[in-house]
Amino acid sequence: MTARTEDGLRTTGLTRSFGGVRAVDGATVAFRNGEINALIGPNGSGKTTFFNCVTGMIRPDAGTVTYRGRAITGRPPHRIARAGIGRTFQLCRVFPRMTVLENMLVAVRRTRPRELLAGARDPRDVEKARRLLVRVGIDHLERVEAGNLSYGQQKLLELAAVLMGDPETVMLDEPAGGVNPALIGRIGALIRELNAEGTTFLVVEHNMDLVMSLSHHVVVFDRGRPIAEGPPDVVRNDPRVLEAYLGV
Repeated sequence: MTARTEDGLRTTGLTRSFGGVRAVDGATVAFRNGEINALIGPNGSGKTTFFNCVTGMIRPDAGTVTYRGRAITGRPPHRIARAGIGRTFQLCRVFPRMTVLENMLVAVRRTRPRELLAGARDPRDVEKARRLLVRVGIDHLERVEAGNLSYGQQKLLELAAVLMGDPETVMLDEPAGGVNPALIGRIGALIRELNAEGTTFLVVEHNMDLVMSLSHHVVVFDRGRPIAEGPPDVVRNDPRVLEAYLGV
């Protein structure tokens, strides 16, 4: 698959401040369409704020976000999702008192939670949800309340729920955080499989072994802006990265 950066996610001069702190500082960066991109950097470098600006969770103070050549700056999250971008969160967002299957059906947004609990279910959505649960390996838990899952299983559920929307690009915020090594391996394998089928990924992650083995293209943030980018082997040896990220 040939990556076409101009068709992917791009920011120009993206800026967001909180009080006197500029969390994202004029960030101009393009992520490669059709590939697995990683966004790394030390704690406090602005990665999650950048994610939140892109996905409409917060409005940037300045700058633009474009996706497939169209401006999406400041759109609310549901419109970002309709544009083809799905995302997970650093801390899992599941409905703990709903079953795994119910969480999947709510993600489609055609059925409200109250209607779902009353038994209103589209058979096509149920079939799709079950197919995705098989894919991520938690189909045997479909009747279990999400709050009773392990944290790693909740991560798999959150990813499966995002896939219910058929996103072209998936943004993952620390998918390996708090997850045991076996499930980290499963998550990495899923990302590779989905990417081979055409899904673009942008992954924020602190697990450098996962990042370097998984990614095609790595962008490094420090103090709210990109300081280096390129293939993993190049970024790993960049002096700016060693100074900012590894403290060398």
